[in-house]
Amino acid sequence: LISKKKPSQFNKNILLVRLDAIGDYILFRNFIEVLKNSEKYKGYKITLVGNIAWKEIAEFLDKNFVEEFIWVDVKKFLESTIYRFKVLKEISKKTYKVVIHPTYSRTFDADAIVRIANAEEKIGSIGDLSNISKRLKDKSDKFYTSLIPASEGIIFEFYRNKEFFENLLEEQIFLKKPKIDLPEIKFQTKIPKDYAVIFIGASAEFRKWDIKNFAVVSRWIKESLEYNIVLLGGKEDMEKVNTFKKVFGSEDFVDLVGKTTLIDVAYILKDAKMIISNETFVPHMAVALGCKNIFVISNGNHFGRFIPYPKEIEESYYPIYHPEIEKDLENYKILSNKYGYGSRLNINDISPEEVIRKIKNILQTSTNQDKGVKETCI
Repeated sequence: LISKKKPSQFNKNILLVRLDAIGDYILFRNFIEVLKNSEKYKGYKITLVGNIAWKEIAEFLDKNFVEEFIWVDVKKFLESTIYRFKVLKEISKKTYKVVIHPTYSRTFDADAIVRIANAEEKIGSIGDLSNISKRLKDKSDKFYTSLIPASEGIIFEFYRNKEFFENLLEEQIFLKKPKIDLPEIKFQTKIPKDYAVIFIGASAEFRKWDIKNFAVVSRWIKESLEYNIVLLGGKEDMEKVNTFKKVFGSEDFVDLVGKTTLIDVAYILKDAKMIISNETFVPHMAVALGCKNIFVISNGNHFGRFIPYPKEIEESYYPIYHPEIEKDLENYKILSNKYGYGSRLNINDISPEEVIRKIKNILQTSTNQDKGVKETCI
């Protein structure tokens, strides 16, 4: 399948490769438009090879910048030789002027797509060793014609993407935060006014706070803040709803667990008064939508890379960490070095009482600040 075509056969096409998860996509997607409008690649057509997990939202949001999508079921790509061959064959059929793979923590499987692509130029990030062994990285580095340098150490992933594209395009990018502009459409699902979103899902069980804890906090929100409760999660979380109902103490909440698309989730988040979530794609989407009162429960996994949000990006993002991290929050560098590439601290060591206390403190502080602004204006 390796390309034998000559450079003269390549036209102004870009193959953009990005196989990581939904949250990664949200922190990356605004740079597709930057790439499309850049001086260096103006007039190029973009084909995006993406993770099928974010297919619907990408096709909904990015169709104005991407001419063609090629979707990869990453799990099948890893496990099925037949499926892998089929995907690689499809990609190898066309020719591209350049392949761009911006992911910093590269995998050998994504690098295999770069290798197979018919392209005159193949550009990737110098990367790290968090998702690939040194032996395989040394091998796959040779699949590229150039590797973009990157700052050493842990930096927030949005800034990591920005750095890559600034170095690639040789121009300053003035994008300050991830941003999602939703088209005005009539949303079909009926949601009550003044609601809090409770998102119980995550990509791995060790990142999921116990459903009983979510129910305790939801009960407090319902009684003390008088917000309606909208429960969201994946299909794999549906069996937990009965336990939630028992601890919550009634059926007076909107159960949308396993019943929404990613597009639905975006529209539901957009108008929420408050969001309580595990550290997963939902907080990233909420920040990009401009939501406020985003409370994120985390065992510290990927501290510094995906959590917390820098205050200059979003001030209304409030992480609630494992006690081991909470007691040492002043030592950001130590924590990022320790947990930047993973944490196995037990997320359920975070008590619902601590989450309620944190929400109370934040809301009280926000109220006092609002009063101060009003008094100053008077």
